[in-house]
Amino acid sequence: MSAALAPYLEKLDVALADKNVFTDYLNIAEQKTGLPKRNIVLGVIAVTIVWLAIGIGSSLLCSVVCFVYPAYKSFKAVESPQGDDDTQWLTYWIVYSTFNILEYFTDLLLFWIPMYNLLKCLFLLWCMWPIKNNGSILVYQKVLRPFLLKNEDKIDAKLDKVTGKVNKYVDDAKREAVAFADSSAGQALSAGVQVASANATEQLNDALNDSDKDKDI
Repeated sequence: MSAALAPYLEKLDVALADKNVFTDYLNIAEQKTGLPKRNIVLGVIAVTIVWLAIGIGSSLLCSVVCFVYPAYKSFKAVESPQGDDDTQWLTYWIVYSTFNILEYFTDLLLFWIPMYNLLKCLFLLWCMWPIKNNGSILVYQKVLRPFLLKNEDKIDAKLDKVTGKVNKYVDDAKREAVAFADSSAGQALSAGVQVASANATEQLNDALNDSDKDKDI
């Protein structure tokens, strides 16, 4: 068992040797506790697994683990000149979004699965794991990509139809807003707002002046 884990522990040690904010805090924790950084990280991972399995708020913890780190890595990918990491994290977000949609509609069934949040977190960790063919690559290539390519034209047509309706509603709302502003009621409302604003400003200035006078006394 230890031999099988050795390569992963070596990669963990290499990652912990890097200089960044995370390792800086780990160095402080190592100095305070006297425990090696590797043991601290492994302990946190163990506590997280137990929490995801039986803890209160495990759903929130799973969302944080599977969103915050990919979001930060996506930021790093956008800022880097290479394009491979952009594709990697875009693929993850496609799978992540699809999973969340499916989860929303099957929540009543998934609720009864024991340790569901732990299983969900493990699945998404597999999807973001930094290997060539991680979960997101496999799910995208084997499931999502064929489905999207087959239905791309239909999806585009639906999106165009919805977008057209939304734009129409927005344009209608703009016209109604302009018509109301030009009407007598709209002008009266605008004048009332201006008067109320002027009165509020005057009262605020008076209060500030009274406060200054009290300080002088």
